Amino acid sequence: MSKETLKILVAGSVQGNFKQLCTRVNNVNSKSGPFHLLLIPGQVIGDDVETWLGLRDGSFKLDVPTYILGATKQVHSPYFSHIVDGEVTENVTYLGRRGVYTTTNGLSIAYISGVYGDGMSNEPHCYTETDLNILQAQSSVLNGIDILITSQWPSDVLRYVKKPEFSVPEGIPQLSHLANTIKPRYHFVSGPYYERLPYRNHKILHEKATYCTRFISLGCAGNKAKSKWLYAFNYVPMKHVTDEELRKQPLETTENPYIEVEKEKNKEEDKKQQHFYSVGDKRKMTTAPGGTDGREKKKESCWFCLKSPNVEKHLVISVGGSMYLALAKGALRNDHVMIVPTNHIKCQQFLESSQQDDVEKFKRALRTLNRTSKKSTTVFFERSLSTSHMQIQAVPVPRYSVNDIKDVFYTFADKYNLEVQEIPADEDWKEMVPPGCDYFIAEFENQDKLVFLCSQKVRFPLQFGREVLASEELLNMPRRVSWKECKISKEQEEHDVKQFRKSFIEFDPFKVDDSDSDSD
Repeated sequence: MSKETLKILVAGSVQGNFKQLCTRVNNVNSKSGPFHLLLIPGQVIGDDVETWLGLRDGSFKLDVPTYILGATKQVHSPYFSHIVDGEVTENVTYLGRRGVYTTTNGLSIAYISGVYGDGMSNEPHCYTETDLNILQAQSSVLNGIDILITSQWPSDVLRYVKKPEFSVPEGIPQLSHLANTIKPRYHFVSGPYYERLPYRNHKILHEKATYCTRFISLGCAGNKAKSKWLYAFNYVPMKHVTDEELRKQPLETTENPYIEVEKEKNKEEDKKQQHFYSVGDKRKMTTAPGGTDGREKKKESCWFCLKSPNVEKHLVISVGGSMYLALAKGALRNDHVMIVPTNHIKCQQFLESSQQDDVEKFKRALRTLNRTSKKSTTVFFERSLSTSHMQIQAVPVPRYSVNDIKDVFYTFADKYNLEVQEIPADEDWKEMVPPGCDYFIAEFENQDKLVFLCSQKVRFPLQFGREVLASEELLNMPRRVSWKECKISKEQEEHDVKQFRKSFIEFDPFKVDDSDSDSD
């Protein structure tokens, strides 16, 4: 992989002005290039769609590999829906709805197309909280994002700097959270031309020093005000830069402008969790054996209670005692399964000893299966936060990674400032978890465990287990962090269940042996 300095161009909105775009870009490339790529974060299609069709037909040509975002208006959405493999025309690529694109030079580009819509929006030109969460998950498996491109401005980005004279576009708080979470070195948007002073991504004296972020907004191609709409710079991808170099802060660097936005988001999250902690306190007084309470919550709507009409029974592999084994929805791999209580039980903390015994029987069987048939070690993990029905995930990891697994968990714990306790196999981990406290637990082949306590002071990443296992060091599946990105058809799920059941049958501790059945 090349470690050369990259020459990069970024343009603002095009809005159909492809003649001006191509003329200017090709001239700059001829005089100062060659440039490695051109990024366009803004609206590409204009009111006259004929110019877009002209670009696709080859009437306009760009000499620089160009990457664009999707529609920002509903009327333009159909022109992106039929693009195959992102290829618009020669040298022009549509990146897609959202994701992280990594070049052969190691440059990582996070992107999200369109404008923000509410959580229920199905409009193709809108992105939602789900899209943002997926992008955050995809970004988190990398060791940093070089460039983030969005069509809209984040809110509060002008905090700590002098306000510009132009009318500032309405910012999107969700993009502020995105930028603050994935911490790109550059964030490019479309709008009036504006270069913000760089801001730091750490709290001085409270957090380890890290690199700063530069926010740059670029105008529309060929705009009448002649404001800057094309930006050129030299750049070395951060994976090729030493930590010492990355930590260097320009003299004019400001504090992070998104602190207040994050405080507001944290307040909202705290309110959402307040109910759970209140219920947790009551549960200690009213919970009956097995974790059910006297009020009998509505379990008809639960996706995991085996008697619920909502449970997807085609995913069930085996049922035994108080537990069942099922294929994971949106599995990391096709042998990623879950151990789940047949009845409504929140987490392992509420299991009776007989129920815990059933869990251990499934665990032993899965370890044996993966060790003997798949040459793999098994990692189990459970998260009690933001779930109402216990699910213990079981994921095979190649045995050559067995010595790295625990270290990778520690690495990600440091990344998120998480509190972790290592529990030897012969100790009861449940005694280490305070009553009413949410937790995440990972268990390894030798039955040693890592327990992470979820604190209200530090936000626990909900995809933590998948993020660790999907990392480059283990399964190397960075695009499969979010289960929603891994959903497959019901027919494929049924096929995977059938195949797993066939390999698991000889190890199943609850299988029915026909030879033991009564005969007349």
